[in-house]
Amino acid sequence: MTAPARATTRDARRADILAAAIRALAREGVAETTTRMLAAEAQVNQATLRYYFGSKDDLLLAALQEMMRRTQEVVAAATPQPAELRKPGGLRRAIAESISAFWAHVEAEPELQQMQQELTHYALRRPESAWLTREQYGGYTAVVEAIFCAAFAVAGQTCATPFDALARFVIAGIDGLILQFLSDRDTARARRDLACLIAAVIALAEGAPSP
Repeated sequence: MTAPARATTRDARRADILAAAIRALAREGVAETTTRMLAAEAQVNQATLRYYFGSKDDLLLAALQEMMRRTQEVVAAATPQPAELRKPGGLRRAIAESISAFWAHVEAEPELQQMQQELTHYALRRPESAWLTREQYGGYTAVVEAIFCAAFAVAGQTCATPFDALARFVIAGIDGLILQFLSDRDTARARRDLACLIAAVIALAEGAPSP
């Protein structure tokens, strides 16, 4: 009868250590963070760190998976409300507000975005973990695609661009804006560029005529 409780305690302990590791990685950077630093942040010894995560590589990949999960949660939380979608212009507003809501998280915690970029490239450099980056972007695409699909269905409108292609366009655009924002931290310019991205997404969704 006590096994589930032990499992829950172990899972909670692992989650606490992982959260501490993410804080250290975001603050110090992936390249500069040692296992000693990660253990100190989590207030455990290095043996305990190895017990829960094995090698440093294993911990870094676990951190990337956790960041993937958090990102998908943020995106899913931006899902527009059905009542708003049914109003005139509701779909346009929903697209704009959903993308803007995600961007607010980027501005709020840019160091986490930088750390996630570092972890993605870290995984890509290792053939045995490259699959994780495919899963990362496949997961993001699936979440955004599902949001578009549901929103257009509720609004009773047809999307001029296939949902999967539109989702990939959004993700590619956001990724590019994140990298530019990380390089100069120019919030005003980033928001202007974000408005251009939103306008492009709406145009693709509505099937704006080619020039």
